[in-house]
Amino acid sequence: MSSYIGSFNAQNITGTAKVLVNTSGGKFDSISLANVDSTSATVNLYYASSTDNDITATDVYAAETEAASTSSVTLTVDNGSGSASDAANDELLNEKVYKSDGTLFGTCTTVSSTTELVFSGGLSNAITNNDILYTGTRYYVLKSVSVPVGTTLVLDSNDINFNSGNYNLYITLTAGAIDLIRRQ
Repeated sequence: MSSYIGSFNAQNITGTAKVLVNTSGGKFDSISLANVDSTSATVNLYYASSTDNDITATDVYAAETEAASTSSVTLTVDNGSGSASDAANDELLNEKVYKSDGTLFGTCTTVSSTTELVFSGGLSNAITNNDILYTGTRYYVLKSVSVPVGTTLVLDSNDINFNSGNYNLYITLTAGAIDLIRRQ
């Protein structure tokens, strides 16, 4: 008989907003994604870089100039393909936002409307009109993977192994609900 000695962390994932996976405590032994809902769950699981040298352009760009500030800043934005809120909620909300050269603007803390982003901690550097906003590059572990009702998908340490100092682990659902259990 084998027994598991270690710790675990559980998160119930519902809705379509991205959720930061709790990565405190170091390396993973495994992550289980259990579909306990009454419908299939469609899952995206990805790493997002949190460093200034591994960034990717969003299709959201500044529609005004804002000076560097230590106070909260509301930035008016445009989006090349329609509503800025969809892209901003997924790509920018709670993410470090950069200029194309890796210069940090700040962290987007709120998407307050289809055309406004809030940086509640202020801006480290000025943003100019038409600056394209960049965030950490995403690396998908799972992309649009369906987890049927009553099924558990288990990823072991070979599947989930990353430097938590340089990357954050996120999960999003396009349908269903998942119980995520991280073992270490």
